[in-house]
Amino acid sequence: MNFLLVDSCQNELFVMYYTNGKSFIKTSNGNKKHNSMLLPAIDEVITKAGGTIKDLQNVVCVVGPGSFTGIRLGVTTCNGIAFATNANRIAINTFESIAYNITNNILVALDCRHDNYYVGEYENGKQIQLANYTKSELSSFDGEVILWNGDRNIQKIIDCVLSKINGKEYVDMFIPLYLKKSQAERELEC
Repeated sequence: MNFLLVDSCQNELFVMYYTNGKSFIKTSNGNKKHNSMLLPAIDEVITKAGGTIKDLQNVVCVVGPGSFTGIRLGVTTCNGIAFATNANRIAINTFESIAYNITNNILVALDCRHDNYYVGEYENGKQIQLANYTKSELSSFDGEVILWNGDRNIQKIIDCVLSKINGKEYVDMFIPLYLKKSQAERELEC
């Protein structure tokens, strides 16, 4: 069993190929040049593992929230690869692996600038809601707040994905997860 995971939603591009209990990872330096780095990164991790794109069984895409352009890039690329290889599609959001196996009431928050945060609320490991919070809403949350700084727990990511694969939590198509309108859409409304 193997999977390719792509997260292009944040400043740092994160690509992981997992096979035979081993993970092969490629990250960018946060320069947001994901469009020119994504396909070479995918090729690099699969080749490093001794595989080929044809070997893919599962494609995992972080569908958001995060950068609008990054989300679209990841979703489009992962849909194309899954279609070409007939691999299963597994969608996860930015917060799922962070909240995986945490049993108390938590709010995972991602700073989206201007005192606004994308948040995922989880209770006993189950997603309650995804939302856009202000700084004051974040500070009034009754429970633990985890302000995600971009660090990734590789084992939690693997466990979260394997749980979804074992539960056959597949999707027919990756769909972008936006928690607010783009800047262009907001300015058009003014």
